[in-house]
Amino acid sequence: MSNDELVETIRKKFERVSTVLDERGRRVWALAEAEALGYGGQSIVAKATGLSRMTLYSEKCGHAQDDPAGSRRHVRKAGGGRKKLIEHEPTLLSALERLVEPTTRGDPENPLR
Repeated sequence: MSNDELVETIRKKFERVSTVLDERGRRVWALAEAEALGYGGQSIVAKATGLSRMTLYSEKCGHAQDDPAGSRRHVRKAGGGRKKLIEHEPTLLSALERLVEPTTRGDPENPLR
């Protein structure tokens, strides 16, 4: 099986299981797939899933071995993370538009923005 076919097969499997797994479950599944492939498996799985190779590497290097009982089940909450700047400052986008407008050049129908 060529690498492209392998990537496509893993991508389909990942799409199927990713909807029922949490963030850590997806990482563990991806690592298991990579280990089953052997040498070069992490790169193939990373390409197929969109996960970083470093994510797979860090999962392999100890997060699972640190806590075998599974009590450390930190998973991000939905909606967590940094909010968009325009949510904090609603006038930001219009202020940026005013700054850029005078500096556009060339055809007025085709601005550089």
